[in-house]
Amino acid sequence: MILRRLGNKKKIALEIQAHFPTHKIYIEPFFGAGGMFFNKPKVKYNIVNDLDSDVFNLFQVVSNQKDKLVKEFYKMPIHSDLLKYWQVNEETEPIKKALRFLFLSNLTFMGSGQGMRYTTASSKDILFKNIDETSKLIFDVQFNNVDFRKFFTSYQLRGENDNKNALIYADAPYLETNDNYSNSFTEEDSNDLFNCLEKSTCNFAMSEFNHPFILDQAKKRGLNIHIIGERQNLKNRRTEILITNYENRQGSLFA
Repeated sequence: MILRRLGNKKKIALEIQAHFPTHKIYIEPFFGAGGMFFNKPKVKYNIVNDLDSDVFNLFQVVSNQKDKLVKEFYKMPIHSDLLKYWQVNEETEPIKKALRFLFLSNLTFMGSGQGMRYTTASSKDILFKNIDETSKLIFDVQFNNVDFRKFFTSYQLRGENDNKNALIYADAPYLETNDNYSNSFTEEDSNDLFNCLEKSTCNFAMSEFNHPFILDQAKKRGLNIHIIGERQNLKNRRTEILITNYENRQGSLFA
């Protein structure tokens, strides 16, 4: 991974994967920092998406202009003046856009884009140590940059066999949480996501907190809810859950 972002699944990826079925096709409509993708075995076919153009741009730059990105990142100053500038100014040129995104995600407190993150470790090491492996892993991955509702209609699986071998993992912005995502989720969005997942007819797993609306939707739809454990967000501790439409591998709240 080359990104530090609030809510990424790096630390709990293995716990969540324990609930994943065997699959040859991996579909992720909310790629984010890639905390799940980069911490699971890569399968043969991978289709991912993120509405955030910064995410899409960064991984396109890593794929196509990796060496130039590393060179420019090495020269980039770590300074509060640059933070203030990029807090109010966006970039359009791909390399500069990627640099701004890396700065705000990796060099500020909890990736909030607010105060500087100071540490005794090198603040740039995460990119230098991981970019070659990141570039290797995203080779031949199909990237999209659209709203999740459109994404679910944009990819095509070849019949029942592909459906049986596919897994959709949805890690959308959690309902009613204050975070650094540009598009927070509403109840309508969450309902639409449930509908898209069910319509896909594939095995799916969805990460969320134990929000009453989410629990109610899962129960009404006859889905399984696995308790992953407590996790800290910006304001408090919440219970992390995983909702699936396939047979439980461990205990759940509803079956």
